[in-house]
Amino acid sequence: MTWEESCAVLKDHQGDHMQRAEKLARLKKMLTQIAPGNALEALPRPGTEAIERGGFESLGPGNAAALESGLQKLAEDRSKEITPSEILGLEAIVLPRNRPVAFVRGESYDDLEEPWLNLNDDVVKRRIASLLPSIGRVEVPSSPILPYAGTGFVVGRGLIATNRHVAQLFSQGLGLTIRYRAGDAAIDFKRQIDAPDDDRAAYLSVRAVEMIHPYWDMALLRVDDLPTDHVLRLSVKSLEELLDHKVVVIGYPARDDRSDLALQDRVFNRTYNVKRLQPGFIRARAEIQSFENNVNAMTHDASTLGGNSGSAVIDIDSGDVVALHFAGEYLKANYAVPMWELARDSRVTPLLNFEGTLPPTNDWAPAWRSVAPTEASANAAPPQPSPPSIAVQLPSSSTDVTAWTIPLRVSVAIGRPSTAFPQPADTAVDQILDWDNGVAEEAIVIDPDYSNRSGYDPSFLETVDVPLPRVSKTMEQDTARVRSDAQKNDDPFELAYYHYSVYMNKRRRTAWFSAANVDGDHRPNIGKRRGDRWYTDPRIQRSEQIGQEAFERGIDRGHLTRREDTAWGSDVASATLANNDTFHFTNCSLQASPFNQGKDRWQGLERFLLEQHAKKERRRLAVITGPLFAANDPVYKNDRMNYSVRCPLQFWKVCVLIKQDGTPSATAFVLGQEDIQNLPGFEEAFDVAAAQIRLADLEERTGLDFGNIKKFDHFAAGGVPGTLELPGGIEGVTRRTKIVRNGSDIVV
Repeated sequence: MTWEESCAVLKDHQGDHMQRAEKLARLKKMLTQIAPGNALEALPRPGTEAIERGGFESLGPGNAAALESGLQKLAEDRSKEITPSEILGLEAIVLPRNRPVAFVRGESYDDLEEPWLNLNDDVVKRRIASLLPSIGRVEVPSSPILPYAGTGFVVGRGLIATNRHVAQLFSQGLGLTIRYRAGDAAIDFKRQIDAPDDDRAAYLSVRAVEMIHPYWDMALLRVDDLPTDHVLRLSVKSLEELLDHKVVVIGYPARDDRSDLALQDRVFNRTYNVKRLQPGFIRARAEIQSFENNVNAMTHDASTLGGNSGSAVIDIDSGDVVALHFAGEYLKANYAVPMWELARDSRVTPLLNFEGTLPPTNDWAPAWRSVAPTEASANAAPPQPSPPSIAVQLPSSSTDVTAWTIPLRVSVAIGRPSTAFPQPADTAVDQILDWDNGVAEEAIVIDPDYSNRSGYDPSFLETVDVPLPRVSKTMEQDTARVRSDAQKNDDPFELAYYHYSVYMNKRRRTAWFSAANVDGDHRPNIGKRRGDRWYTDPRIQRSEQIGQEAFERGIDRGHLTRREDTAWGSDVASATLANNDTFHFTNCSLQASPFNQGKDRWQGLERFLLEQHAKKERRRLAVITGPLFAANDPVYKNDRMNYSVRCPLQFWKVCVLIKQDGTPSATAFVLGQEDIQNLPGFEEAFDVAAAQIRLADLEERTGLDFGNIKKFDHFAAGGVPGTLELPGGIEGVTRRTKIVRNGSDIVV
């Protein structure tokens, strides 16, 4: 079981997403836990001045009484009588009153209020402030999806500690031999509320991933040029010695839409992704599933969010790091890897700056033995074929020549793009040259009678409708209109084919999306694919689609809807017609060859869902695929083209099925071919995995409306196994993302 699958307890939904009774039970337990002497009446309350000053605006100056009445009802076991405004008041006692957060500014942090006035003491403040420069944000500069991965801190000479689930966003392997490409991660020790966004004074690249622990959610990153005087001291005290000690968690919390956003905004002052100090107490041990292991973790009750993964948990009295934060559950507990446990691992202790020594243990020997084959196989160097070169043109007024990667290694002449020349509609057949032999293949023949195509069927799954995505009014202006006599289903934009349909973005000459019905049970053997022949579609203007002139060695005609998806039917003839129908230029996009041919990543998603999760007696899928268009996608043009076209660097896929239990499930994925840029060879590109995202986030990024299927997106539901806390891509917005390296990572 992966870390993501194991952490079903992470960040339960609040409000409508958490049962009211459970929420109140947690509130009572938490309030009793933080109250002096466990007496609810002794809890510190926010005063009128604090409420009016801000931070408790949900109460309102005239509604502070709700706090008191809610507390009284809770103490008298009258939870059923507690009103929503009283719940807000109770939350305000916990957060932000008793478990606040403070900005790190300059070389110190903001003052805190009661009950954390001791953190303002000069001696304590100097002790904690001296540690701040050693705690940074783990960046993923090569990722188009994540603005950063989490938090890390200096634990040894040239070493940063973070979580295993953070490191696995940019590396592969377990144990001591990890596959990692230098430059895919970095550590930035600034990223504070008072630091400019372009401040790179404390930004260092990660050179290697030194270790990914096979038992604990811990990893070590090798970073050159780390200052040796900023290595944090790691505690060897047992959890029993540290129980009820005051701690601060220092890290980079991100807004998390699995928890109450209004409450987060009150606690975090609507500012995220910057360095914060978050006080709390160490609590008793608790067992939690972490990857494939049940670990006995330290718990604490500081206010943490996604982005805090990898944060340092620091004892206020000593300044020692006592734990490495890795997970949290609202109003219950946060979980951390105890330094005391790591200090007993003989593979770890020589590398890190522990304040003492402990007798070693063999508790984790089975976990280390289990990764020995992984370490051996990871030593094998991947093949490194030479990438092809193509000419790419970018819009600019300059005439300079430079090298650029799109992801191919290319020579770019910077100048103004050529004008696209419209061509009349025709029935042109674009023959595909065999690049090695210089001859045309004739294997693909399509049905010339387009009236025979019924297109995509929204009712294909029978128990739930999956309509075509809707384009916005603005997008309609850029959508190709089908010739009036060839329109189907009263839709002016739908290009209907056998078992699939396409909406074309005429400005980009590439589909907004291609939607297909997939039947896994009616696939006659149509023979081996012998050669390709692609066709333009006469039902729209030739100027609204790409032709064969755009393709050359190294640039593939990448199917959007796969030919395997539609190659089904009652007999060989019908399956062959459907297979051949995917060879329309309306169903392809410019794709670098290694990306298009990476079946183990992109195409394997559908195969896994169909074979492992669809109903066995009726294995069907609705699959919708398209590019993620961006304004800065590179402009492409070769000598045979009289137009230029922008090459999309990211693609998305939505799969909808009826699960084995009869319920619908919708899943969304993103994969970017920019992931393979700047490589000496292409094979290594496919160490980079696809990412599962929420349908709601995909709607935001594409402008498409996927309708009611969003309610079947189990990845979007809080508390579902497989969720992963990661910071979002836009300030104030958290996108839920999960790296998919194999089928078991997919939340269905």
